[in-house]
Amino acid sequence: MGALMNIDLKEFYHKRTITRDDGKIIADLILEKWKTENKITIDFSNILIASVSFMDEAFGKLAFEFSLKELQNKLSFVNIEQYDRALLNDILISRYRQKEVGENGKSSRDKKKIIRPKQ
Repeated sequence: MGALMNIDLKEFYHKRTITRDDGKIIADLILEKWKTENKITIDFSNILIASVSFMDEAFGKLAFEFSLKELQNKLSFVNIEQYDRALLNDILISRYRQKEVGENGKSSRDKKKIIRPKQ
């Protein structure tokens, strides 16, 4: 099992971090390496993404696949601007609530509270 994988968004994308298609490439890469890497670091290289579509597709939808604890243990976000960190946290909280409530609007787990990811 690999020790650490680093995804440098600035180098990897050359600032193409706007669309859902861009985000899906990152999500697919994370999913591909999930079982073989101990830790996956996403390096924002101090670029401002500020795209809800990209952030939701790349990271938000992972909430449907993994628990909050699993995401916190596996993923690390470095050199991320404060605005993007807040956006990422909001997206993850929203996706975990959506997962919790389900399509019918009724909670599947007796009103379990969502825990905000650590910053």
